[in-house]
Order: sequence, then C-alpha cells, then structure tokens
Amino acid sequence: MLSNWSGPEAEAFDAVVKGFSAKYPDVSVKVESVPFDQTQSVLTQQFAAGSPPDAAVALPGMVRQLSQQGLLMDVDGIWDTWVKNGEYNDSLRAIAAGSDNHTDAVYVKGNVNGLIWHTTARTKALGMSAPPATWPELTTMLDKYKASGVAPFSVGAKDVWVPTQWMDPILLNVAGEEKFNKLARGEIGWDDADVAKAVTVFSTMIRDYWPKNALDTGFSDETCGWVKGKNAFANNGAFVNGIVASCDPSLRPGTDYTFFTLPPFEGTDKPAQAVSGDLFVGAKESKNPVATRAFLEYLGSVDAQTIWAKRGGYIAPNMKVPSSVYPTANDKAAAELWPKDAASQAGYDLDDWIGGELQSKYRNALVELVRSQDAAAFIDTMKAADTRSNG
Repeated sequence: MLSNWSGPEAEAFDAVVKGFSAKYPDVSVKVESVPFDQTQSVLTQQFAAGSPPDAAVALPGMVRQLSQQGLLMDVDGIWDTWVKNGEYNDSLRAIAAGSDNHTDAVYVKGNVNGLIWHTTARTKALGMSAPPATWPELTTMLDKYKASGVAPFSVGAKDVWVPTQWMDPILLNVAGEEKFNKLARGEIGWDDADVAKAVTVFSTMIRDYWPKNALDTGFSDETCGWVKGKNAFANNGAFVNGIVASCDPSLRPGTDYTFFTLPPFEGTDKPAQAVSGDLFVGAKESKNPVATRAFLEYLGSVDAQTIWAKRGGYIAPNMKVPSSVYPTANDKAAAELWPKDAASQAGYDLDDWIGGELQSKYRNALVELVRSQDAAAFIDTMKAADTRSNG
C-alpha cells in the first residue's frame, strides 16, 4: 500500500499497520511511502501502468478521478454497516463518495478547521472573559483590540494553503452547508449570491484584521507569532495542537493555549463543521482483494483509529472512538467537534476536495485576493477557472 506520511504521522500509521497485522497475521503488508506533493502523480502513473498498489492514501479529488475511470474498489457494503452502527453519518459518507454512484474510499484520519487559537495568558490580559458567540461579537472584539494597538491575527500566507484555511470555513459558515457542497461539486458557480457574500466577508477580514505582510510570513512563523504574543489569534485546524511545542515546549495544551470555534455569521444556529482529513482507496483490480477490503475496513474501525488517537494531534473520524483515548484537553475538545450524529452536517476542505489544476488556480486566486481584497475580481477569476457548473 502507498502512504505519504512522515515523522510522527508515519510512526503512528506504522502502529496502525501493526494492529492490522496482529488481527490478520497471515497477511503481509508492505508500506511504500512517497512525499505528500508527489502522491497524486505517483498514484496516477501506477494506475496507468496497470500496477497500482492494493490500497493507497488519496484526497477526495483523486478519489473521484480514479473512480470515474472505474479503477477503485466499491466499499458500499462496509459503509452500509458503519452508517447503520452509527460509526459514520451520511454527510461524511458523501465526502468519501466517488464519481460512480458508489462509496469508493474510507476515512483513516480526520481534522476540524475554523478554530481560533490563542494563549490564555494573552487573552486574559486583553480582557476576553468568554469566546465571542456571534460574528458581530467577534468583529467588535477584534476592533477593540486593533484600536488598542494589538495585532488581531497571525497569518502565514506565504504558504499558499494557509488562506484556504480561512476561505473554506468562512464560505461554509456564511453561504451555508448546502451552497458550500453544491459549489464543491460544481453544481453552482462562484457568482452565486451566497458564495459572493462569503467572499466579501473574507476580503473584509483580510482588510481589517490581517497583518500587511501576511504573504511574507510562513505557517511556522505564523504559529510562533501568536504563541509568543506578537498577535492575539490565529485561525487554523486542530493539527496546530501538535505544533505549538516547537515554539514553546513549556505550554500546556488546554491550559496555556486553546481555541474557540469561528462563531456563526448569522442567527444562533451552529454552522456545519468544516472538516478535512485523509482517505484510503483500494484498487478494483487488486491481486489481493480479500486482504485489501479487510485492510480498508480496519483503517476505518474503532480499533485502528484508537491506536492513532492515543498519540494525539489526530481526530478519529469514526464516531465510536471515545474521547477518553485522546491525550490532551485540546485533542478532546477538537474531537468533540467532529460530526457525531446522523443530523450533523459537514463540509470538506474545498481546497483538497477540488484537487488538481483547479486547486492550484484556487490557491493563486486567493493569494491575489490577499493582495487586493478585491472580492469581485476574485469571483471573476474563479468563475473563469471553474467552469463545472456551466454544463
């Protein structure tokens, strides 16, 4: 099988593979690792050559591309059981669906986005007694801090994926789950009124609360910026919990640093949760179909995901993994945000969902939006680049 993890993530995945081997001692698992940014090209080449791995990590865009070509193993039966048992819901299943009317992937790793990170010492000094519950409360607080000379947000937009961590949850929050997922699936265009409203909200956030040098600072420096008090807040996913120690190893998660969720833009209803994470697929022409299917089923199981969750910096997509297994308060709090019941709605990271050339155009358009704060120009650029809704 093919993976793209390194460092602690690779070690965690190796532990999961060992768990599978303990359950199925007669199955030999060979792990081939490739760099993250080469995964799609390597996987495409291997399938084209007729020698794909039995199983491989893949983001949703790649899942749809391969399923459209009829290359993936149908895992509907596994998903039927999971949904019936309350391990996953239909909103999550839709994210793992291919382009062939089947579910062609399983979750192995999760993340939640739209989290506003801060140190408790900093926000206590600023007088924040409780997180803002509404969008006006958020902007009122940020205006107050800005007026007193405090830089509101630390942003590392030199790494081009960072602006997507803002645009995607704001789009989900402002436009709503239905419009977000229609846009992701190419059923509506970027000039839709609700989508355009979300872009305008984001451009206003950039203008009012981002540092002027956002495009000159990378993610690592951005993280250490708010950790060390240069800025009040940062907006990023739950993975930040495992990175803060590189800035200040003395800080205790949940006590010295924590997060609150991006508040709802309008009304009092909790918006759908912005999620991301890694999926796994099986090759339809696998030479080891029984073992491959067992491996995929294991990756999405409570047993496998508990192994990784115990190590921290990870959210188990399987809803039945108990919160007690997570090692820190921040891990537990982030895991509780993952869609936990049949009614919970989710929107998957738009950046990784669309994939391929369109993903690059989306990132480049966001960079220009950071420079100009011109929402109309961004919409025009994306409307020209993303023609899927044109029919």
